Amino acid sequence: MSRTKNAAGPEAMPDRPRISLLGGFSLQVADRPVALPVQASRVLAYLCLDRLSRPACARRQLAERLWSDVIAERARASLRTALWRIRRADPHILLVGREWVRLDDVVDVDVHRGRAQATRLLSDDPDLRPADAQVTTLVGDLLPGWDEDWLLLERERIRQLQMHALEALAGRLCRTGCYLQAIDVAYAVIEAEPLRESGHSALIDVYLAEGNVAQAYQQFDRYATVLRDELGLRPSPALLARVSPSAPDARRAQLHRA
Repeated sequence: MSRTKNAAGPEAMPDRPRISLLGGFSLQVADRPVALPVQASRVLAYLCLDRLSRPACARRQLAERLWSDVIAERARASLRTALWRIRRADPHILLVGREWVRLDDVVDVDVHRGRAQATRLLSDDPDLRPADAQVTTLVGDLLPGWDEDWLLLERERIRQLQMHALEALAGRLCRTGCYLQAIDVAYAVIEAEPLRESGHSALIDVYLAEGNVAQAYQQFDRYATVLRDELGLRPSPALLARVSPSAPDARRAQLHRA
């Protein structure tokens, strides 16, 4: 199903096609942006996400999924046109058979790299690769502005993976004494989801680890205020327990009333 690959692996190919789905759709071929028609972009985006779960996609299913509002014959014709346009942009983007189509392994996709990075960060491997400390592929919404129904579940799945990976990265950086980097990563979670308690907890943990107890209290207060104003809720007992042991008696009482 696949062609012979570069002996050094696809990552070693400097001119490999690159597709970005986080923050918006873009395609680069030989380091130059390539504009595709809307329908071709939709096909390519779908195949990028489909590649996360299976080796190939049936052409019939792809046509029915993306052109569900037209008759089957017209849907298949639209798919053929879209595939032709994609392959004209670069013949190495897709592998196409009579009954199936899939993204070629040589294509670099930011979502694929982000998932691999998240998997490593969430694993038990104690070593942190320098590349895994970069957050580029762990931030950004999946194809913002696109309202296709096949995107809704995948968008939320990727968002949750990003948040958990960022929190894990903040923890790893904190444990190795890289406090400033850990703070930046924790803030990335809070910026993306201001009401997410685990993001605030990650930031509080960093402040406590570097001995900045006052900043930990302030962060707890900020989160408690936002949570109360937005949802009428209080921080969990678990988060309260993180800051309470370090507080004097009077301050501890204030925290419990937050």
